[in-house]
Amino acid sequence: MAEVNSSHALWDFALAFYAQQQVAEACVRLQDEYKVNVCLLIAMCWLDARQHHLADAEFLTLQNYISGWTQEIVEPLRLLRRRLKLPFENLSQDATQMELRNTLKQAELLAERKLLIEIERWLSVNSPATGAAAHDKNVERYVTELKAPKDLVALISLPV
Repeated sequence: MAEVNSSHALWDFALAFYAQQQVAEACVRLQDEYKVNVCLLIAMCWLDARQHHLADAEFLTLQNYISGWTQEIVEPLRLLRRRLKLPFENLSQDATQMELRNTLKQAELLAERKLLIEIERWLSVNSPATGAAAHDKNVERYVTELKAPKDLVALISLPV
């Protein structure tokens, strides 16, 4: 089995990638409108940049591997963080609510970081690099199955 890279290259890539103009907005739209897992999408972009193509079976296994953490940890944190943007029932929206929202935002970011680290770990063990593949092959497969429009996907195809 391959040794896990302690540098967390995928996390570093994700930070640089998400900081690009239009990428964050496109990722949020893909997430909200097409149910794209942004961490998985970023991992697919990372693999494409490294010219590492996942076989269909590997891709499905990876999706299954991360589904529990995504559904039980990341998504509930996101839902709560977003809910705290608005007043809650008959309670006033105040600094304490905003502090709680900011705390949840940090927790969500940590949960996403763990998810990306786990994706990288899984890839290093289960899908070692095997050579060149067509650019955007992983991203294209993922967003096509979710029926995301090509013009929106093009916004995330910017070079890092």
